[in-house]
Amino acid sequence: MKTVNCRHALKVSLLLLILLPLAGCSSDDWLWILDPNGPLAESSVYYLIIDILLLGIVIVPATALVLWAFFRYRKGGKGQYDPTFNHSMLVEVVVWGIPVLVVGVMSYFSYQGTRAVEPYSPDAVEHAVKASDSPQAPLRIDVISTDWQWLFVYPEQDIAVSNRLVVPTNRKVEMRLTSAGVTNDFYVLKVINQIYVMPGMRTKHNFYLDRPGDYRGFSTEFSGPGFSWMNYKMKAVTPEAFDQWITKAKASPQRMTWSHFKEFAQPTVNTGNVWTLYGHVDSNLFTQVISKVKSGELTAVKPIFMTEDMQSEEFKAHSTGEPKRGNN
Repeated sequence: MKTVNCRHALKVSLLLLILLPLAGCSSDDWLWILDPNGPLAESSVYYLIIDILLLGIVIVPATALVLWAFFRYRKGGKGQYDPTFNHSMLVEVVVWGIPVLVVGVMSYFSYQGTRAVEPYSPDAVEHAVKASDSPQAPLRIDVISTDWQWLFVYPEQDIAVSNRLVVPTNRKVEMRLTSAGVTNDFYVLKVINQIYVMPGMRTKHNFYLDRPGDYRGFSTEFSGPGFSWMNYKMKAVTPEAFDQWITKAKASPQRMTWSHFKEFAQPTVNTGNVWTLYGHVDSNLFTQVISKVKSGELTAVKPIFMTEDMQSEEFKAHSTGEPKRGNN
């Protein structure tokens, strides 16, 4: 009976070991860390691997020595107790010297990694642009977050799109980011490192993509009941496809003026992931949002509270404009 139990425990342990590497995998982002797109994401993964390997130089031998000491100096082991021992230069060199060297090397790579992925002027992106066969002028995109949507403005193309981001490959993208509501985090898995998007402030981000693909972007800063649906699809397309998309967007009859934006900025839970193209946008919309937030004219609305079926009276009042009815 004892043998059967041991075999069962062994099988369960082996199964857990097999499933452990798959614990962080999902159907759409399986092993995403092995498939970064662009120099920014590749640099992040590269320096992450270096950090893990350097930490392994300390952790693996230390763990092995602890296990060895437990085994050797256990009751009945071969280890000998020496009551006169109080110091060993070899132990001091190993215990202090190796960590000091590892910290020094990690400091060097941390400095290089910070410069490579620094949002305002990432070295990795600059090197990719210089190495490009046909470098183009950077594409400017203004990113404005609201409660709980995203607006992406292409000021030079005079267009905008909500809850959808389209960018060309092999071209540097320069973004300015701000928020019309509360603080959010802009992040695109496998492509762009996260950065804060703050009300009344302007931050920047730069990136460059090597190949087409569809990616999932979202906020990583909890901001109320609509946070779970505050996501968007990022489409990286070829330069030719991007030009065609620009032409399609300009043909849209929708407009994003300041008055339209004030309506857009009202708390909206985008459960259907609805996105809209705007064929015209106010040229100074981004700076106007920052100015109005600073002056207090554009302020964050008190978060609404909803039941699990998203049908609370307060939600109806915000979405329809009808006053909230009391309980009878």
